Amino acid sequence: MSSRADQILARFPLHLDAARRGKRLGEATAALAQDLDTLAAALAAVRRAHRLADADEMADLLRLAALHGMGRPEFEVLLQRQRRTRVLLAALQVASDDATRTATADALLALWAPQAPAPRLLPLYADPDAPDDTARAAQRLAAQVVLTLRQARLNDALRGRIARSAAIATHGNGTVQALMEAAANALDLAIGPIQHSADRFWHAARVTDRLRLARPTADASVELQPADELLGLEENPLERSSTDATPRRHAELFTLTRRGFERALLRVQITGEADRSVAPMLVNRDEGHGIGYDARLAAGAELMFQEDGRVLLDGADVTANAFAWQGACFAGDDASEQADFVFAGSGLGPRQKPARFATFTPPAALDREAAYPSDGASLPMPGIAVGVTRLAFFVREAHAAALAGSPAQPRVVTPRHGQAIFDASVFAAPPLPNAPAARVALSWLEHRAFAVRVLIPPRLRLWRDGAEDPDGVLTLQAVARALERHRPAGVELRVEYIDERWILGQGTLTSGIDDDLIEQLRSGMVLWRAPAQPAPA
Repeated sequence: MSSRADQILARFPLHLDAARRGKRLGEATAALAQDLDTLAAALAAVRRAHRLADADEMADLLRLAALHGMGRPEFEVLLQRQRRTRVLLAALQVASDDATRTATADALLALWAPQAPAPRLLPLYADPDAPDDTARAAQRLAAQVVLTLRQARLNDALRGRIARSAAIATHGNGTVQALMEAAANALDLAIGPIQHSADRFWHAARVTDRLRLARPTADASVELQPADELLGLEENPLERSSTDATPRRHAELFTLTRRGFERALLRVQITGEADRSVAPMLVNRDEGHGIGYDARLAAGAELMFQEDGRVLLDGADVTANAFAWQGACFAGDDASEQADFVFAGSGLGPRQKPARFATFTPPAALDREAAYPSDGASLPMPGIAVGVTRLAFFVREAHAAALAGSPAQPRVVTPRHGQAIFDASVFAAPPLPNAPAARVALSWLEHRAFAVRVLIPPRLRLWRDGAEDPDGVLTLQAVARALERHRPAGVELRVEYIDERWILGQGTLTSGIDDDLIEQLRSGMVLWRAPAQPAPA
């Protein structure tokens, strides 16, 4: 007889002796109490199903998540990780040689990102009695992996995801903190303190895997320590803005208007036009900064002044034939007291720019005796301001020398850019309309407004079969779905993998200070094989 039946019978008067064995009253009470036990257990299960911390079934957890607007697709990363684990576990269990076991075990262990470097199978799971037996080590690894696939483990992971997502929403959505915490939560990562760059565009934090795998030891199983990884966020990511390749005439003055956050460096592309693109030069009249190329540009040839000060002609470095100058300049009928240079002296306003003599790179680049090629040092590049920037374009239009002195000697024109050099200058054009001297396109890196980029660890590409999703796009989409509830309204959000590759023109040297997470996030120092070039047509 159950304890519940005993409790019921104990409530009857003593003279009935209801609890005595063999009485019909006791048997009837026991039968009724059995149903009550079943109903009580069911009632307790219903109560647990409504509590996030106690729910036993995955379906109940998903229903609780739905109350907060979370659908099953938001948990796809976690569920896919489980599926991928099962696939790799099955492959490990049927592996028939040492090489296959080692490779499969490394792929399996990479799902937990342990600190130990590959190969990891024997160092972590070798049987002390058979240290070189990969089959035995694979069995020990498989036994631990099976434990992680239990439904209770999956339910606990779901429980943690739901609770954390609700907590983030409670503290406030639409912030850098909320987005980074939500991204980490969507990937089952624990996030540390967030570091911010000085310009506040970049944010980074260390993350570690919340899900753990153990390894057996002589005494008990111990958890593998996960490696530190990075999670990043870039506000207003840079993108290239550009103008069309516009035909420009010699001494043409023009303006460029842009919106943006701050001054940006210019990239200048000049395309040769007929035979008039001789020694092209672009000048930012507001900054008093010019850049030029001291040679003829063939029709159709492309000359590129890059932001880093290198100059390329159809892809070949010709910086040694280029020059730059910085100093006061006066030109145009759109003179402005605020925008133009003024003579230095007392009484200058805070926004006025005092004139100074021009300096050149390389030194004496525009002197009459200047010679090229130079030492090839990188050039300082002009920028473009927010608002209207006044520019000018020139080619080397020849000016005849004058006779001076006694006896009279030709006086060579200075600056060099105006000299009449045989086969390296052009005749002055007839009165307008004259022909364009070149086509000029300007571009710069612009911070995109109302946009944010979340950067996640690259290893997460492994959570799907490479043949199914080689670029890990489905994982990115799953994370983006999970972040949707935390995204600020009107802000475009992209999720990308951290690119660890060193890319020419973008790769940077780090200071070696490990604590600078922003630097680590942006450095990209991993060497990689160059992509195959398309075959010529």
